[in-house]
Amino acid sequence: MLATLGCPVTMLERSAIVFTLIENAIERATLNEKFTPISEQGFHVINCDANDYIEEQLNAEAAAPDVIYIDPMYPHRKKSALVKKDMQVLQRLHGIDDDPAALLKNALRFAKKRVVVKRPIQAETLDDKKPNTCIKSKKTRYDIYTIAKM
Repeated sequence: MLATLGCPVTMLERSAIVFTLIENAIERATLNEKFTPISEQGFHVINCDANDYIEEQLNAEAAAPDVIYIDPMYPHRKKSALVKKDMQVLQRLHGIDDDPAALLKNALRFAKKRVVVKRPIQAETLDDKKPNTCIKSKKTRYDIYTIAKM
């Protein structure tokens, strides 16, 4: 969605298998001329751990992005019903997120304007940190943390 709105996007994916699937999807998308403006404005995918990437960028004093969007795997459900089959496969391929709370802390250190975290509607906030605002839908919540840097 961000790319279709004209935002340059750098995606980070730590799972080599999921990264390969994303890379393949992007390769197929480039065959459609409607994808050309998106790829020209800056649309990159990098296979790495987001915490490592942020640390490297901070150490290199690289230009910080305005917004960091974090979409960690949802925590295991307490309900007995399983998630849909395609999500079960993705969960098995991806594994458990190491430490999304640490990623939030790093993202808050690095982003210029805000950090957005996608969470299940009933889930606790990451690191018990209260967001500045939330956008809620039926099953999903977007916690928005604004950055107040001097």
